[in-house]
Amino acid sequence: MSRLRILAAVIGTLLAAASVAVLVPLRTVAGDEMSWSLRAGDRVWIVPDRVRRSDVVLVTDPLDPSRQVLRRAIAHGGQKVRFEEGAVRVDGKRIRQQEMGDPPAPPEGLGQTVLKEVIWSKPPARANRYFPTISDRSARWSAGGVVEVPEGHWYVLADNRDEALDSRWWGPIPESAIHGVVRARYGEADIWRETAFELLLPEE
Repeated sequence: MSRLRILAAVIGTLLAAASVAVLVPLRTVAGDEMSWSLRAGDRVWIVPDRVRRSDVVLVTDPLDPSRQVLRRAIAHGGQKVRFEEGAVRVDGKRIRQQEMGDPPAPPEGLGQTVLKEVIWSKPPARANRYFPTISDRSARWSAGGVVEVPEGHWYVLADNRDEALDSRWWGPIPESAIHGVVRARYGEADIWRETAFELLLPEE
């Protein structure tokens, strides 16, 4: 590729990013319910888009309709979700997990471990990785067994698995409760989040 084409591509990318920043308002992440993928104080761009598995979505809290929260879409209508020894299975297939270690500054008195989870997409899409946090306590999940997600619904989870409510208590949420998808993040880089700015593009 010629230097001129490279320069044109860079300028086009910068213009597109600037347009998104102007047209799509930034939101500030409050709390650590999506830690370690999204942390308190991060700025995120939430856009109206089709939801794919592993997307972070903005949803109405079923227990408090005045509140909107961020959650990760794990399974869509027609799929079956089951939990097994800390792992998540969708249609019987285990979401891949890799232990990454302890958070740099875990809450006092609370042992935590960060995992890398991967929901694989069909080629040529790449794997979409994210970083849930679990504690060393027994998970406070409301029910075992298999949950079949109804059509027009999504099963969503908090990345901070033991410190937030999600579809394990609410059940699957209707698509009408989803208000947008996080497509970019800006926040402090760390050992797992390698850059301050990250595009969160769809993988499927």
